[in-house]
Amino acid sequence: MTIALAVVVAALIGAAGPRVLRRLPEPPEPADDKLPYAVLSELRLLTAGLAVAAAVMAGVVAWRIDDPELVPVWVLVCGVGAWLAFVDWHTRLLPFLIVAPLYVATLLLVGLGALLLRDVDVLLHAVVANAVVYAVFRLLYWLGGRFFGGAFGYGDVRLSGVLALALGALGRSEVFVGIYAGFILGAVLGVVLARMRVIDPQGYAFGPFMIVGAVIGAAFAPAIYGG
Repeated sequence: MTIALAVVVAALIGAAGPRVLRRLPEPPEPADDKLPYAVLSELRLLTAGLAVAAAVMAGVVAWRIDDPELVPVWVLVCGVGAWLAFVDWHTRLLPFLIVAPLYVATLLLVGLGALLLRDVDVLLHAVVANAVVYAVFRLLYWLGGRFFGGAFGYGDVRLSGVLALALGALGRSEVFVGIYAGFILGAVLGVVLARMRVIDPQGYAFGPFMIVGAVIGAAFAPAIYGG
């Protein structure tokens, strides 16, 4: 029942993505080749695609995690994460007006989960993971801008905090596997897609890999980390 409900709600959130995009303001100084959000929202089969992506991710996590009290966190992250992955893939931007509310809502849902579980450590671990992962990504952002021509965008830094909250509520192994999986996917698939000329090897969206990596960490970290 929990899995079915998670799938349905995540699909509904994912399907709302085009409506959100149509109302999303453009960044103050968009790149010349950036597609407007309103144009992206009209892509064929987008509603169904986002719904399916969100439903699959949320269903996998709900199937694998032990505490149903934390499933709502991942329903939201997977639902909105489908929007963010799509937007980032097409624009190399993670809109602040989506990521910031997602951060607040994720923190509130983690807090609610901790309350229902009567375990303050759930919230404490999430907050610590958020601080550590955010600091790591902030350092990578600085190093990338200084030495590698901006390998990371600041949107990736913000998103890392959201994912760390959701992963941290589950445990340290989930944080490690989830964040590391994002890097591995970004590196391996990035090289493959660059060789196929699907993406620009000099710069491509990292957000989708981060989101999929976080889902892998949430769902499979105990099996991976435990050997």
